[in-house]
Amino acid sequence: MVTIEEHSEQGTPHPIRIAYIILAHHRPEATVRLVRRLHAPDHDFFIHYNRRSPDAEFDRLAKELCALGNVRLLERHKCTWGDAGMVRGALKGIAEVARMGFVHDYTILLTGQDYPIRSDAQFRERLRAAAGGSFMEWAAYPVPNWQNGREIKRIENYYVHLPFPLWARPLGWPPGRQHLSVPLKRKIPGGLHPHFGSAFWYLHRSCIQYVHQYVMDHPDYVRFFDHAMVPDECFFQTLLMNSPLAPTIAKGALTYIHWRPPWPGILTMADLPRILASDCLLARKFDPAVDREVLDQLDKLAAKL
Repeated sequence: MVTIEEHSEQGTPHPIRIAYIILAHHRPEATVRLVRRLHAPDHDFFIHYNRRSPDAEFDRLAKELCALGNVRLLERHKCTWGDAGMVRGALKGIAEVARMGFVHDYTILLTGQDYPIRSDAQFRERLRAAAGGSFMEWAAYPVPNWQNGREIKRIENYYVHLPFPLWARPLGWPPGRQHLSVPLKRKIPGGLHPHFGSAFWYLHRSCIQYVHQYVMDHPDYVRFFDHAMVPDECFFQTLLMNSPLAPTIAKGALTYIHWRPPWPGILTMADLPRILASDCLLARKFDPAVDREVLDQLDKLAAKL
């Protein structure tokens, strides 16, 4: 198995190969643009498109990307905010990475509304410089200055996510409410200490192999998070930061996010100086219907590099 430290027969560094797992929910044109911008022949793309979105959008996505042999559309399932849909989508992507034999040096998790703020060459250079290290936002529970310790209720309580039967809904249940919480004191299987952080990560092959093997060997761990709230901000952090690979994971992802309403904020041309001043590789989230110019400008800047 080739690692990023190995070299080709000519003695030159082996090219960094990246797997992109993209979780998309709407605006297929944005996902198409994202893939085309990130595209390189030796990278691979694994896209999960929310089953709650119209089939016509998925069909449009498939039609636009069908000519690219390194794009795979994952089996669709429904994702609702707060449920395990994003975790399940990421795990489907990881399963495909495993099926290919873990040939990628790094796997990056992102959404259809992310966009690169660096060139492909800069992506590869940054990941090569990590020398086998990974990037993920994480903090061990209790997390200082975050929800005053209440974040543990996300996993201690037992959550039932829509759709659930009418008989299970209390009288006066608000029509728009999508989650039923049962106060309990659940513990994560295996006695793992809870860790929390942003859902997006840049993981070296060693971490991806570890995650894949762990969920194969411990299906109870996956089932536990099926009944947590916003498990994508805890599932991978808890698993990896309780593993022997924890020392290799830098505390911070490489995705620029501005936390403002609508959480996160939609990035525009006004944000461009701050985006470019960051040391990140990607930013989120963008909406072409709000500001397409910022995406055009990022493309122009990348083309100069």
